[in-house]
Amino acid sequence: MKTRVDEALREQAARFALRFACEDCVHSVEHDGLFRCSLGYPAAPRRDAIRDAELELCKEFELG
Repeated sequence: MKTRVDEALREQAARFALRFACEDCVHSVEHDGLFRCSLGYPAAPRRDAIRDAELELCKEFELG
């Protein structure tokens, strides 16, 4: 799911500690410092993606 990122979203994400990145997902596994999806999806987005103009969120995301 794609969503537009504006300054208001960035501020709210910082204020409320929004978790959306693969590193925060229960399906993410770390191997040699790299995160991979145990379901086989591309490991994106990363936490720094909030700086981009658009953010693509995973439908399978579950807070880990």
